[in-house]
Amino acid sequence: MAQAASAKGRKRRRKSGSRSSSGGGMLPWLLALAGVAGVIAFADNARHLKPYLPSSLASLQLPHFGGSEAKPPASVPAPVRKPEAEAARVVPADLVGKRFTGTFYFCGTSGLDNCVVDGATFWFKKQQISLADISAPRTEDARCPQERSKGFAAKVRLRDILNAGAFELTDWPNRNEDNAGRQLRVVLRNGASIGRQMVHEGLVHGVADANKPWC
Repeated sequence: MAQAASAKGRKRRRKSGSRSSSGGGMLPWLLALAGVAGVIAFADNARHLKPYLPSSLASLQLPHFGGSEAKPPASVPAPVRKPEAEAARVVPADLVGKRFTGTFYFCGTSGLDNCVVDGATFWFKKQQISLADISAPRTEDARCPQERSKGFAAKVRLRDILNAGAFELTDWPNRNEDNAGRQLRVVLRNGASIGRQMVHEGLVHGVADANKPWC
């Protein structure tokens, strides 16, 4: 019986020693983890308390363990906006070339494109063209009924000629526009001026007879 009691006592001591040695082995790790956690907490909190710390501590470079700090957005330069008058201004393209075609109407029924204003003026590709080598009778502000009647006849004839096929626009020597901003052009078909054709038909005057009355 004494031997059995002695054996039980030795087992209890071994178990107790095993538990104590196991607990003693974990304790350094737990202390190390607690120390690391304390450093992290101190570093993160010290960043916010840095203005209030003594200069000897405030100058320390503390590690940062958190996520990336929010940075202010980079300043983006405001877009440069042109004045409204400058933005709205469109420089018209000079119309010069061959093989132009289009279906022409009278201005007022088709807007200001591919339309005839009078016997010497028409709109084409959003530009106003003046036949530079003729002078047509007026349809508006006519000086007499005869001028108005001849003006309408010239207007109808110019529309019909433009609709008859391809035409060419050439420069007027030494001048690109008239006083009203219309592009001065000589309109040709097959190398012949359609303005001169209308002069021969008695519908308009040539440049030399521009001041000749219609009444």
